[in-house]
Formats: sequence, C-alpha cells, structure tokens
Amino acid sequence: MPKLLIISSTKNSNFDLSKSIKSYIKETKDLNCEVVSLEDFDLPLYTPTLEEKFKKNQSFPQNIEKSKNLICSSNAIIWCSPEYNGGISPIVTNAIAWISRATEDWKEGFKDKPSLICTSSGGNGKNFIEGFRIQLNYLGSRVFGKSLIQTKSKEIQKEEFCSVLDSFCKNI
Repeated sequence: MPKLLIISSTKNSNFDLSKSIKSYIKETKDLNCEVVSLEDFDLPLYTPTLEEKFKKNQSFPQNIEKSKNLICSSNAIIWCSPEYNGGISPIVTNAIAWISRATEDWKEGFKDKPSLICTSSGGNGKNFIEGFRIQLNYLGSRVFGKSLIQTKSKEIQKEEFCSVLDSFCKNI
C-alpha cells in the first residue's frame, strides 16, 4: 500500500488541516497515511559548520535521520504550512536543508515524488504556495497543480477540498 506522508510545519491550524486531510483520505482511499509536525523533530538550525561537525563524527542526530527516513520512505507528500513574511516558513526550509544534506543524493527525498502544497495562513497564502512550488520543483518533486488554501477570512469549501485530494491521490 502506498505511503502518504502529511507534513505540518506547525502545531496550529496547519496541523488541524493535516489531520482533516488524513481523515478524509483514510475514509476514501487505500493509502497508508501518517501526519507529522516538524515542530516535534526540534531540528537544529542548519549551518555548513554544523553539518561538517556531524559528518566528521559520521553521524547525524537522531531527529535529522528520522525526518530524512520518513520523507525518503514515502511515496507522496502533502505539505501544510503557513506563509511567513510573504514566503516559506523557516521550519520547512530548515528541514529541507537537513534532509538534502543528510542523503547521498541531495534530491533523494523529493525526486519524482508527488507533492501537494496546502496552507492555513493569516494572509492569502499564495506567496508561500508559489515560492514553495518553485523549491519543490527544483528538488525534483512532481508538484500537483492545485493547492488547498485556507485563510482566517476564507475556509476551504468541502467540494474543493474533496476534489483536490481525490485528484492528487490518483497520482500516487
């Protein structure tokens, strides 16, 4: 059974969105679904100096290895993150930096993997969606053309929610 990893960058409204996505998929699809929050990994801030230290010791910390293994072993990923200062949230960028540096091939966790970008943001979330789409495409992901966007002033309509998830899951 294909493994779908749903990643929430935070434990707030994006985590709630992630759990709603998982519930819908578990009810309607034959996929193994897991929700994780990047906050739970408590990854150190990526720096080249820290990376060199870990490589010198021939070991990355357990949480870096765990996050890398989760992403690399998934067949598809749904990303749920807010827009931060008109762009990608720092916790997502940091996690991707570590995963790309802790693998043999820096694209290993992302290459040819279907990805869906979702957001629950205070603002319109569109800058995050556009910027993150560029980054995931660069990493080799097959980014789904539609996204789910929820804001403080606009909930996702049930029909749109179901339609986007149904279409995305057909590509897994």
